[in-house]
Amino acid sequence: MRIGYLVQQFPPEVGAGPARIGEMVRRWTLAGADVTVCTAMPNRPEGRIHAHYRGRLFAEETWEGVRVLRSWLFARPGGGLAKTLLNNTTFAVTAMLHALRRAGPFDVLVASSPPYFPLPVGLLLARLWTKPLVLELRDLWPEYLVEMGVLRARWLERAVLRLDRALLCRARHVVTVTEPLRKRIIEKGVPSSEVTVISNGVDPDEYFPNDEAPFTPELVRTDGTLLIGYLGNFGAGQALEVVLEAARRVAATHAKVRFVLVGDGTDYRKVSEQAKRLALPNLRILPAIPKNLTRAFYNNCDACLVSLAPLPIFAGALPTKLFEIMACGRSVIASASGEVPKVLNESGGGWAVAPGDAGALADAVVRLATLAPQDRAAMGRRGREYVARRFHRGALAERYLELLKRAATHPR
Repeated sequence: MRIGYLVQQFPPEVGAGPARIGEMVRRWTLAGADVTVCTAMPNRPEGRIHAHYRGRLFAEETWEGVRVLRSWLFARPGGGLAKTLLNNTTFAVTAMLHALRRAGPFDVLVASSPPYFPLPVGLLLARLWTKPLVLELRDLWPEYLVEMGVLRARWLERAVLRLDRALLCRARHVVTVTEPLRKRIIEKGVPSSEVTVISNGVDPDEYFPNDEAPFTPELVRTDGTLLIGYLGNFGAGQALEVVLEAARRVAATHAKVRFVLVGDGTDYRKVSEQAKRLALPNLRILPAIPKNLTRAFYNNCDACLVSLAPLPIFAGALPTKLFEIMACGRSVIASASGEVPKVLNESGGGWAVAPGDAGALADAVVRLATLAPQDRAAMGRRGREYVARRFHRGALAERYLELLKRAATHPR
């Protein structure tokens, strides 16, 4: 079984997407598949191509037994829509050239989003190679742009959504990560039999409770301090200004509750500047950390946050960090609607409040602070048992591989 995987972000970059994809292709390779990943030169979180890869248009390497073809892209520090689009489009162009030159032949090609541009590139490559295409949608990028107000012109909105429907309807199969996203894809005209949910998940052997030492002074807990952590993207979709306001409210009544926010993204500078203006004594912001420190981060917190903006598109989101936190036996406080509260309610591993409601988030943190340590520990145990049973990445990878085998052999 020869599998091509077109995706912009891949290890050593960190984040939910690289973690999911890296674990999938590693497990497929161990199961006997021949996998080639077509990806970008690593450049996150610094916004600069990593030193080892600079000055090259193309590179080939092996990662965990997986063949990796890397292509140049525009990368500069700082955020903004223009830089992001240039980053994404340059990768699309160079990745297609590299794939045509050195990739293949494959039995099936997977194109993964976000970012969005691997999807049309994947369709073009699949047509040129006359091979089946599987599209993987970890979010609905066009709808996200509409709901965030980025696509203001009606004609442009219609054009982008029409392109999106055309791409989806020309794939052999579509994979997404939650049931609400699956329903929205079916509404675009894709037959229900050709859309499958392969959710995000976690390897409980990689993420588990332990007594790892703090790797930064901000994670040291003293005198009964309750430490609330956030690890992940700093973007408009995470609405971290709500977390800052919640921290401000908590500071007024509970001096022994501290917040530590760690990550990177287009809003990192904006959030950092807002925190400085508020001069919050109970909050620290740190840059992104390597993936091998994420478990230690979770284990040095008493509870962790999952924060999403109050937009309909995020009701279908199930961030990978949710499962990693729960696998580490830590309580979760989520500012989210839809799938995240459903998981927390079913597992008993945490609480969810309405997204965008800083007061409710502050109340949830205070409520957690009043719990006895053994009660917080019990929440963590329930969460770990639940994700190990329902969201084990090994089982998810097996399902995905079987789906790809069917897509490669059964005509649409």
